[in-house]
Amino acid sequence: MSTRNSASRFDSGSSNRKMRGSRTIARPIATAETGTFYGLLYDNLTAANFDLGAEHSNYFGLYRSYEVADGDLDYTLVFGPTLRDVVASFAELTGKMAFGPRWSLGFAQTAMALADAADAQERISNFIDRCGQKDIPISMFHFGSGYTMIGPRRYVFNWNKAKFPDPPRLTSKFAAANMKVVANLKPCLLRDHPRFPEVEAQGAFINDAVTGKPAISQFWDGEGAHIDFTNPAGVLWWQKNLDAEILGNGIVAAWNDNNEYEIWNEDAACAGFGQKVALDLVKPIQALLMTRASYEQQARAKPRERPFTITRAGCPGIQRYAQTWSGDNSTSWDSLRWNLRTGLQMSLSGMFNIGHDVAGFSGPVPEAELLVRFTQACALHPRFIMNSWKTDGTTTAPWMYPDVLPAVRWAIRLRYRMMPYFYSLYRRAATEGTPILRPTFFDFPDDPKTFDENDDFMVGENLLAAPVVERDARSRELYLPAGPAGWYDFYDGTHHGAGQIVSLDAPLERVPLLAPEGAILPLTETATEFSRLHDEPSRLIRLFPHRTEGESHFTLYEDDGATFEYRDGNSAELKFTMRSDRTTIR
Repeated sequence: MSTRNSASRFDSGSSNRKMRGSRTIARPIATAETGTFYGLLYDNLTAANFDLGAEHSNYFGLYRSYEVADGDLDYTLVFGPTLRDVVASFAELTGKMAFGPRWSLGFAQTAMALADAADAQERISNFIDRCGQKDIPISMFHFGSGYTMIGPRRYVFNWNKAKFPDPPRLTSKFAAANMKVVANLKPCLLRDHPRFPEVEAQGAFINDAVTGKPAISQFWDGEGAHIDFTNPAGVLWWQKNLDAEILGNGIVAAWNDNNEYEIWNEDAACAGFGQKVALDLVKPIQALLMTRASYEQQARAKPRERPFTITRAGCPGIQRYAQTWSGDNSTSWDSLRWNLRTGLQMSLSGMFNIGHDVAGFSGPVPEAELLVRFTQACALHPRFIMNSWKTDGTTTAPWMYPDVLPAVRWAIRLRYRMMPYFYSLYRRAATEGTPILRPTFFDFPDDPKTFDENDDFMVGENLLAAPVVERDARSRELYLPAGPAGWYDFYDGTHHGAGQIVSLDAPLERVPLLAPEGAILPLTETATEFSRLHDEPSRLIRLFPHRTEGESHFTLYEDDGATFEYRDGNSAELKFTMRSDRTTIR
């Protein structure tokens, strides 16, 4: 599903639960008590409108509708019997999630103000030093588009050498700090881009079907034309420049941004790989093909290493190539709450590798408490990044409030402690089509209360997260799903019976977490080491045994974290089984 346009959509539901609104993609339907889940893939890429149960008919009661601007009414029905089966089948249908490098699960930082600054290289270089000085574990830095500026405007693949006099020296410093660098890329060339005539001569733009000239539209800070990724000439031009200007300067990954193809020319047409087609029929395909072009060039440049790309938009199938996020969120407590729910929708729609900009991209500078709570919640998502643009030039960073730096550092450190568990879930998502994040009804569909409105989610099957999404809250009420006999507090081991609402302490320094009876959690061993490592070599297994009697299993996945050698058997699956009763754990 596009992260910006809802042109092509996957809608899943169950026929045995009363509808409770539209907060997730899972849509219970109240007409048949079959207990079977299903999904609908609306296979149409033009602009569409969805009404997911808010309309009421005097004859039929609440109903849902789907209206599309053009093209075929074509959809695929996917049956259960469980929601897990439906989501996995959708992944089979549209393609499973890319299995990227382990470092892509680490903490990342970016900010438009850094790359936009006149002394950008110096500021970014100093940022590397600050991470070390403040004991912030970090794996990636994302270059904002400021590195491409000429004057106040942005020109893809153009290096501003006044602000970045020596890009290889800067990327080498990142490499020495064990941090990967990602660069922002945009698919539109402004009219005065130095390379515009070159691309036009190659016919590589999306063109006006009447005039044959580039289809000009407003883009950011000027008018420009978009690369046509259904045209081999457009793909070739993109990949050659990606290789020369980005990968050739020590940057390892492409951040495919602003690729919604919001072109206002109604006559805009794509080459369609030899069969011309109106752009309005295939806009989300352009985002997918842009991302695929970046992915393939990265793979070509380093054939032994697993590519990692990011995209802001796409259609079903985009998960085969990229990680994505919920877009340019704003700084507010409401954003925190609704970002979490948006992420669960995306996760149930086959886009498992997702996240949100920590503390909000735009809007006011985040208050200290919101920074902490956002960091805690996003530390439990596959994509974990602080990204900001503030009108006063403030950069959202872990150390922006010294009083809460220990709490922010602790949340980032928690993510690295959980890396063995996260990486195993990541591998399972890529091979089995199982979401990493999921609403509680995914794992406990037989408990009707899990369909109630809540702000909780499962991280895999062994961790229940209850992020704090309200200002000044120092406790957190949540419902503990029935299914396991009970739940353990992750921190102190306090046991709670299942099927009840409990109130947990939630000091600012801690996000409430619980593990079900039978949980097996592989973690890194050290809790106090804050080096900038993607992962420590040591391991421990935390066990949460059944209090009466039971058996449980977990498979820890390990490989070198970077290459394709796992395909040749250079990996390990460590299968743990725990049997416990009232007196014994085996």
